[in-house]
Amino acid sequence: MDEEKANEIVEKILSGDVKIHKLAEILNNESDAAEVRRRYLERLYSARFDAIRNAAEKINLDDIAKRNTENLIGAVQVPLGFVELIVNNKKYPVFMATTEGRLVAGVNRGASAINKSGGAKTAIINNNMTRSVIIETDGAQQSLEASRYLNSNEGRELLKNEYSKITSHGSMLDVDVYPIGRLLFVRYSADTAAAMGMNMVTIASTNITKALIGKFAERGINMRMISESGNMCTDKKPAMINIINGRGVSVVAEAVIKKEVIEQYFNVDAEAIREINYAKNYIGSSLAGSLGHNAHIANILASTFIAYGQDIAQIVDGVNAFDDVKAMDNGDLYISVYLPALEVGTFGGGTIREAQSELLKASGVYGADDDKGVTKQRLAELIASTALAGELNLLAAEAGNELSSAHASIKRGK
Repeated sequence: MDEEKANEIVEKILSGDVKIHKLAEILNNESDAAEVRRRYLERLYSARFDAIRNAAEKINLDDIAKRNTENLIGAVQVPLGFVELIVNNKKYPVFMATTEGRLVAGVNRGASAINKSGGAKTAIINNNMTRSVIIETDGAQQSLEASRYLNSNEGRELLKNEYSKITSHGSMLDVDVYPIGRLLFVRYSADTAAAMGMNMVTIASTNITKALIGKFAERGINMRMISESGNMCTDKKPAMINIINGRGVSVVAEAVIKKEVIEQYFNVDAEAIREINYAKNYIGSSLAGSLGHNAHIANILASTFIAYGQDIAQIVDGVNAFDDVKAMDNGDLYISVYLPALEVGTFGGGTIREAQSELLKASGVYGADDDKGVTKQRLAELIASTALAGELNLLAAEAGNELSSAHASIKRGK
């Protein structure tokens, strides 16, 4: 789009003759629409978007507008680093997008210690995505009757049949019902194959609930759905139900770090790391009322989620994680992390974007052709193992009083 035409449309926006959200429709081109939006913002707020403009030239704005983002003006570049980790006897590159100095270096030190001790091992504890709805009945007896129906063989068959009408990816696994007087909270749980699956389960849950309400209407019992999301899922909010029952992938990553490796990389012993994990992650976290008991797993989730095209807001659920550290009799160190609600996917959403899909493919976990969810579980294992490396490094650094000196060595920009 030439500069004169773009500025002409900006004037029409400022005068109210053109609506910003209609630009793509008017221009029939998302790139031109993004350029007009940039010029509008530059004009109105005395801003400059040269870096944003350059980044926009390297991505498919038309596709992004259909799938991911509205009111597009371009893209933000986030520096990208990587570490290499041996997980379940195979080496993988794991990518981290971050602007936090020393984060990648610290995780890399932890990864090196894990690799030199034989690598990380993982175990998938649970794998399901949940969505809850709220149904209003005439009272407690009707809520209880609906609960019993959902837990019956007939009710379970209804769940599976209605879910299969929505998608062939995965299957409905379970349902938990919580009758609270006239309100009935229903928490659906589904296997969503390679997708993170939040939208898939939301659509399926709504349709299942409508079918349930129809079944009871045939019996002369009136019910209505108050909300398609009843906050018992629980999505993007700290919640004990996700810790207890799991959400997304529930995964453990563990390693035994040899005594000589601990001394070589961290200049402390296993007991010092065990002691600080207990004092910091359990006593300190408990005093603060924290749901999670870990050092900085949020750092690893944020950087890997950005790199791999995950839903960043679901870090809130993922960080409610737990470190377990044991100093062994021979001087070795056992360390594990448990993430009960790691909500990730390898296909759909942000994973389809250009850079993110490249990184998923490089790590061997892109799920375009995965109808079993194997790549999703592997991505969860890689992220959990990276969290393990980050926890090992930070606990060891704090045990050796290195934390402040490491951050002080970063060159501060102005």
